[in-house]
Amino acid sequence: MRKLFLVAGLAAAALIPSLASAQQTCESQRGNQVAGTVVGAGLGALLGSAIAGRGDHTTGAVLGGVGGAVVGNQLSQPDRDCAHAYGYYDRNSQWHANAVARADARGYYDRNGAWVAGAPNGYYDPSGDWIAAHTDPSASGYTDADGRWVPASVNGYYNDRGDWVAAASGHYDASGRWVRGEATGAYDASGNWIPGARAGHRDANGVWVADAQPGYYDAQHRWRAGATWGYYDAEGRWIATSAHRSPAAYQDRQPQTSMHRDLYEREARLEQRIQAAADNGTLPEADARRDMRSLNAIRRSQRERRGSDGRLSPDDEARMQARVDRLSDDLRQSIGDDRG
Repeated sequence: MRKLFLVAGLAAAALIPSLASAQQTCESQRGNQVAGTVVGAGLGALLGSAIAGRGDHTTGAVLGGVGGAVVGNQLSQPDRDCAHAYGYYDRNSQWHANAVARADARGYYDRNGAWVAGAPNGYYDPSGDWIAAHTDPSASGYTDADGRWVPASVNGYYNDRGDWVAAASGHYDASGRWVRGEATGAYDASGNWIPGARAGHRDANGVWVADAQPGYYDAQHRWRAGATWGYYDAEGRWIATSAHRSPAAYQDRQPQTSMHRDLYEREARLEQRIQAAADNGTLPEADARRDMRSLNAIRRSQRERRGSDGRLSPDDEARMQARVDRLSDDLRQSIGDDRG
């Protein structure tokens, strides 16, 4: 009987490796464990009945089913990475928080299902590429009311029950003081925080998309009006990002060219340089406002010139790059910065 139990279990194990190898996220791992147990039991029962001698088919099926269920459950059991994951990004770059204590978390799954050690510290750009943030890792995220860890860069997340929560890492109150912790709302054009206001919308594919910010608070906690894209880290530091488009809009297309990605990235870096120079006093406020108007004009032109596929033509791409070059040169001359 012991031999029958082992043979049936091992035979079932040989037929279900795909369940174990398919593990990519905590969500799929939990499903795989259930499926592995059921499939293992079924295959084990069939093989046990077939392997058993004449008159022992029922006993063989029972023992094979038990052996297959045990082996199937163990092979498809979530690995230690899932048990120690902050959460994962889905294919639309949306964050799914995991119900794991922060002290036990060791990493997360990226939007391609790959395990990454440590907590996320950055964001996905409009082309789906990961852009690392040069900020203190301790300020890269926050914990919600239930202790789930959430990256500061996301404008909302799915909790471990699958409910969507539109929230930010904190907000600036009426006195310009940063209030750390999960906050739901949005700023008006004057920099007033409006609790409960929507900061984004659902696109045609049902994916949550952040709206442009009407401005941001700088390092001196001063409101700088003007449409911009970015987020605050958990300490209230503004991190400029490239203009956002729904990942669903490009998920099934060919990847953007490196030049197209570089244009978004250059604009984000240029905005960060303008903000940093204004914050440290090397660029007068009037010049900073002028440069931001120029940068926003370039972004408006990009939006207006995109084709139905969301791309710029090669000629328009070159024109936008040239305008960024000129603005970068002007900024470099103003502050003595040699970056491009």
